[in-house]
Amino acid sequence: MSKKMMIKIMTALVLVCVCVPPLFFGGWYIRALLLVISCIASYEIASLVDHKTHWFFTVLNILAISSLCMVPDSHVAAIEAIWLALLFTIELIDKDITTDSVVYPFALTSLVGLAMHCVAVIYRADNLGVLLLVFILLASILCDTGAYFFGVYFGRHKMIPRVSPNKTWEGSVGGFACGFLGSLIYGLIALRSLPLSLIICGSIILPLAAQVGDLSFSSIKRRFGIKDFGNFLPGHGGILDRIDSIVFCLMTFNAMMILWGVVA
Repeated sequence: MSKKMMIKIMTALVLVCVCVPPLFFGGWYIRALLLVISCIASYEIASLVDHKTHWFFTVLNILAISSLCMVPDSHVAAIEAIWLALLFTIELIDKDITTDSVVYPFALTSLVGLAMHCVAVIYRADNLGVLLLVFILLASILCDTGAYFFGVYFGRHKMIPRVSPNKTWEGSVGGFACGFLGSLIYGLIALRSLPLSLIICGSIILPLAAQVGDLSFSSIKRRFGIKDFGNFLPGHGGILDRIDSIVFCLMTFNAMMILWGVVA
């Protein structure tokens, strides 16, 4: 096993040890975990653009993500509107700030903030919060892991080279199969109180959402000419590199829960 792979595995094990307990205890533990993720993600988003006031934008990003995470559902649109108006106002005042410096940070903070808001919504689902989060995480993480190994050992045909040169169709299919089978088996065992159609559809759609999220964040990295969003996680890059697919899965399954009437 290569040194690079050993680093990736060790980092993954540390992440599991740090993140799993708060998921099961919930309450302030999960809030603290989300706050830490928000702070690191905010710093990485601010780092995309070479602002003279980097820490100022980091603080603004933290406030935006935290607000989206904590406010009631009915207030989300208002927070988004205020945040966008504030960013465009800053662009008009500072001639060195481009439209890209507004649009991309807004998109990323909105994605992360809305995903964290979805965590709060999922925890309200009739004491199934932890089990549902495990279902979502399995679909995403197994898809990512399967795509990596299938791509390394069987990858021949490039998927979208202009977005991510290393991703292959073989990796995509293998990742989907791992995410689908893992989440389906878990869902059938642990989520029997949910509609069977939701479990099956979730197992199909979530691995696809994971890959869309991964490719979307890769597209942003290509736009800014960077390989990773950061180096906080050795072997994995930054926090955004690790949660890109999870963000999309959280939002997708939250929407599915609303459509199936599991949450209001």
